[in-house]
Amino acid sequence: MVLSHTAEDYLEQIYLLSLRLGMVKTSDIARELGVRTPSVISALKLLKNRNLVHYERYGAVTLSEKGLERARDVYERHKTIYRFLRFILGIDDEIASEDACGMEHFVSPKTLAAMKDFFAFLAWKKSQGLDIQSELRAFRKRGSHIPGGSITMTSESPEAQPLSAGKDNVLYTIVKLGGERGVKRRLLDMGVIPGETVKIQNRGPLGFPLEIVIQGYVLTLRKDEAEAVTVREA
Repeated sequence: MVLSHTAEDYLEQIYLLSLRLGMVKTSDIARELGVRTPSVISALKLLKNRNLVHYERYGAVTLSEKGLERARDVYERHKTIYRFLRFILGIDDEIASEDACGMEHFVSPKTLAAMKDFFAFLAWKKSQGLDIQSELRAFRKRGSHIPGGSITMTSESPEAQPLSAGKDNVLYTIVKLGGERGVKRRLLDMGVIPGETVKIQNRGPLGFPLEIVIQGYVLTLRKDEAEAVTVREA
């Protein structure tokens, strides 16, 4: 099914809002996308006609099975591109997020698969004691003149705690995300979502940042990001 970029953006945002809020309203979508509520209603009508969302006026907005599958596909593209730009190439967070939003609509399955293979390659090399990711960051800092992978969990168990308080090399399941809106957005961009399994594998000299492994990828979380992630032992 061919969808416009705008339609894909709506599906993705409904999916992400459902992870954060549980119940999604038209006002939530309007606020997140920066558009007027009437525009949201018009878009939802089109998506409903294509059997991608369930929506009744003044009611909650939910994704159909087909809509959920498409939304997850769009988000997976966004997440993979963001990780590549942010953590492999070292692009600034805001730029990486903005570029990923545009590129997610055009990237081919083969390119996406190649990016994921590269992430796996880096993780494999790191298991052998070779931190190519850090070497690339160091190389880029020296200057360019040098030649050269869901379940939403809304209730906490008694063992729930901030990831920042977790132990190294212990598997945790992400229960929920907190923090300010910008922090949540960055976490979602990185693929840190409820239901995923995460492990702390390294810490900065003063305890932060945290180097974590999630879905086979190595990510770095700042203190405010690590404190916003609630986890329990897996």
